[in-house]
Amino acid sequence: MTEYVEQNPHAAARSSEPDPRAEGEARAATREEPIPADQSQGAEEPLEQQLERARSEASANHDRYLRAMADMDNFKKRMERTYADRAESSKKELLRKLLAVKDNLERAVHYGNSSESGEGVIEGVKLTQYQLDQLLVQEGVKPIEAAGKPFDPRLEEAVQRVHDASLPDETVVQVVRGGYTYGDSVLRPAQVVVSVHESG
Repeated sequence: MTEYVEQNPHAAARSSEPDPRAEGEARAATREEPIPADQSQGAEEPLEQQLERARSEASANHDRYLRAMADMDNFKKRMERTYADRAESSKKELLRKLLAVKDNLERAVHYGNSSESGEGVIEGVKLTQYQLDQLLVQEGVKPIEAAGKPFDPRLEEAVQRVHDASLPDETVVQVVRGGYTYGDSVLRPAQVVVSVHESG
């Protein structure tokens, strides 16, 4: 190797000089390329657009929510008015039927005042009672049949207890005030007298 350097001094000088191509590649690898201005702005614009789009969607969703709430409130008010109108119509119809019963009572009283005997009044009252009973049945009101049956606390209220060995224990002896049911519910419990056996 020494002999070659001595014989070729120019080659030795060339080997010690840096390779310009290698230096160019190194500079290219380590050099930081500047980001163009238009590209830096383009990176920010999508974020702004996304934010604006999110705001628009949020505003639209809020408007839809408000409209839905308003529609629900209007629907609720319409249903309340509908139920109120139906209830009022049913009440008016019932009152009209009761007025017919009142008319019969007035006729019975008028006939009793103009008649020497009270037989006409009794017949008129009986007819009116029958009409009223039919009206209650049409409206879904039914009397509670309690007399002579076992006492039922769901339908009846015991106002008195009497000892009666001839009847089974807890049997309704007498109905003091009639009770009525409306559909599946008790409109008014019957007040009854119940037989009991002495203990012991």
